[in-house]
Amino acid sequence: MIDSQTFELTRHLNGLEIALRQYGLWSGDRPKPEALDSIMPFCYDTLEIEQWLQFIFIGRMREILEQGDALPSSCGISPYVETLVGFGRKLPPSLLVILSDIDSVIENK
Repeated sequence: MIDSQTFELTRHLNGLEIALRQYGLWSGDRPKPEALDSIMPFCYDTLEIEQWLQFIFIGRMREILEQGDALPSSCGISPYVETLVGFGRKLPPSLLVILSDIDSVIENK
């Protein structure tokens, strides 16, 4: 049986993917391997935030859920994305809501 946290997180991850697709922020082209190997938080030096969400975050979170591994103790994606918006990055407000919901689900284990 699936627990409520796993259910909620899966629901929000699916919502994030749908939103990225709806806003034309989902890419059919995978970044170069070296772009995915960045050691910087959120790969901010090699990827746009939507690329990081698509190619690293969503996949990794789904992998954790599928394998039944422990979730991280914190997430903190929404503050980073809010900072990007504060510096002029245009992102749909609904993405911020979804990311905030993901942060909340992970942090309220």
